[in-house]
Amino acid sequence: MAAAAGVSRATVSYVLNGVDARVSDETRERVLKAARTLGYTPNAMASALRAGRTSVVIFALPNWPLGPALGEFLSGCVTELDRLGYTPLVHFVHASGPDGLQKACDRVRPVGVVAPSGDLPPERIEALRGNGTHGFVLMGRDPVPGVPTFILDQNRVGAVAIEHLAERGHQRVLALTPLDPQLGDLGEVRLAGAQEAAERLGVTLTHVPADELQRGLEVEPTGVYAFNDELALGALDALPDGVALIGTDDSPAARLSHPRLTTIRFGGQDNPARIASTLHAQIAGETIQEPVINSTPTVVQGETT
Repeated sequence: MAAAAGVSRATVSYVLNGVDARVSDETRERVLKAARTLGYTPNAMASALRAGRTSVVIFALPNWPLGPALGEFLSGCVTELDRLGYTPLVHFVHASGPDGLQKACDRVRPVGVVAPSGDLPPERIEALRGNGTHGFVLMGRDPVPGVPTFILDQNRVGAVAIEHLAERGHQRVLALTPLDPQLGDLGEVRLAGAQEAAERLGVTLTHVPADELQRGLEVEPTGVYAFNDELALGALDALPDGVALIGTDDSPAARLSHPRLTTIRFGGQDNPARIASTLHAQIAGETIQEPVINSTPTVVQGETT
């Protein structure tokens, strides 16, 4: 394999065992490509014994349904972690009970964990470190001292939507909230952000569940903010001419819709790479360059506002 990749045997060992972060991305990819071509399959137990750790990274999803936007984000994270030589395991927090994440970590002894901040309090992080977990990235609204955090400010999403509509002169806005009980808490957080922005900007905000759109239209809104792109696209044909519409998530469906839906995106498309590299740096014992990864909501301008 070393000959096929044009590197030394030591470099092949470093890459396949993930024990040396000084190998360049180009060289690492060349070794991994040679391994795939030659059909190399590492012995996971032997690799773990040699390295003193596993290659497993647990990615614990928040209590949200796996919609297009979350699926795209998760796929990007898994791809980046795999590229760096890890074995990503996706864990559904809401489906496993309150102790599910802890049990999963006890079973597989992950070298890294990405999880909602509420599911990994400080004492649990310390226990995981004692069991060989070297890297953490938490997901939450606020930074966690001493632990890299990926900031997901859902409150800000609603505020950005109202600010966008208010800038275009819309003073009567209808907010469509989700029907799925699993999205209830998230919907309330986004709605609270929208209400705060509406009060600040003098916008009259009326909110109704998505299945009561016609009742909401009785207030004759000039703009509509939908909890996600799915609700926005479902409402598109029912809106009177001239009513502006903005969704959330920048989903593939929003990009392909006609007219192109105006929507809100969580930060840049490089977020998965930033999360993976932050986790990898900790595992490799390097200095963390980005302890707080901000995912700022931004408007993706379409044709509906």
